[in-house]
Formats: sequence, structure tokens, C-alpha cells
Amino acid sequence: MQGYYQMTALEKWTEDLYQRIGVRKPSDISIDYIAKRLNIWVHYLDVRSKAIEATAGMYSMFIDNRLPPELQRLEFLHELCHLLRHAGKSTLMPGEFTQAQRDESDRFILYASMPYTMISEKTLPELREDAVAELAVAFQVPIPLALQRIDQIQRRIFQGQLMAVMERNEDRNIIHRHIR
Repeated sequence: MQGYYQMTALEKWTEDLYQRIGVRKPSDISIDYIAKRLNIWVHYLDVRSKAIEATAGMYSMFIDNRLPPELQRLEFLHELCHLLRHAGKSTLMPGEFTQAQRDESDRFILYASMPYTMISEKTLPELREDAVAELAVAFQVPIPLALQRIDQIQRRIFQGQLMAVMERNEDRNIIHRHIR
């Protein structure tokens, strides 16, 4: 089944980033571990979460201290995507562009909080609800996020299987045309 799964460009970028900074297991997906490896100064304040690049390569992130730790980590990942992939001031950009950046940062949360390579190393239960619960515990994410990731992976595997069948059928059609 796993052979049918195709990563998106953002997912591959995330997996490559983790490989580069040594994130190898779910416990490595922490604010402290990632911030230390990327030289990001993290401050917990009574403000909405935000990230800034003070000067080239010097990053600071403000995490909302009113949130529970589980959600602080997700906020960190969201802001991390903005820091590493989105340049410029969003206030000067068209609304559609800033919305696209927010959407990408939300997708990044799925990939960064539950990387496919780490999931694929696990033997998940057959029952969907049990698999979701196991992912939520293993990766310390809310159940709805684990459900979203499981659904996404299942859709991608199904899409890969469908594409493989269509390619085989296309190959057969080409062979039959040449035989006639």
C-alpha cells in the first residue's frame, strides 16, 4: 500500500528539512528541539503567535502563552512555515496571496506534526478510529488533526492505486493497438 503514496512538494520539503536538522522520531517534533536546530529564539507572551526574521537568518518567534502546550506546538509549526517559506510583509501583499500562505502553513502543520515517513514506520491498527487515536497519542496532536492526516493519507494511497490501474490499462491499450 505504501508504495502508492505520493508526497506533495511541500510534504517532501518538510521531510527533507527534518532530515537535515535531525528530526527522526515523534519526540523530536518539539518547539525546543526544532528551534535550537534552526536558531530560532522563542518567546512565550500573552499575544497572538507571530514569527519575524529580524535580520537575515536571525529568527524570533512569539508563541501565545495562553494556549495549552499541545496547541502552542501547532502554532509554532504554523509560524515556522511562514519563517522558512514566506518572505516579505503580508500587509503589503494582496489578500489572496496572504490567504495562500496561511493555507500552506496549515498544510505544513499536518506534514510537520505527523511526517509520513514516521507514520509509515508504525504498524497502525486496522480500525480507523484506533489508528487515529494511536496517531494522536504518538504525535501528541488533537484527534481531529490525526483524523485529517489519516484521511489525507488514505486518499493519496487510493489516488496512487487508481493512477496505477489507469496506467496499466493505458499500457494494455497501446499494446493492443500495436498488435492489430
